[in-house]
Amino acid sequence: MPNKEDILREKTYKNDALELERRVFYTLSDEKGLQDHRNTKAIALLVKALHEKKQLSDEEVDELLLQCVS
Repeated sequence: MPNKEDILREKTYKNDALELERRVFYTLSDEKGLQDHRNTKAIALLVKALHEKKQLSDEEVDELLLQCVS
């Protein structure tokens, strides 16, 4: 059974000497069938992390989501 480091290396290009933004881009756009799901999950996790660190308020999250559906 692969451990966390194995999965990161195999699925997220860790240790391929890539700049962080390229590593994230390649990971999110790797498999066409999973692309939308991965992008959505990454954005959701980013918004959650920013909200938990008080860098994004409830009102800002509401406005962001409102803009997405308008």
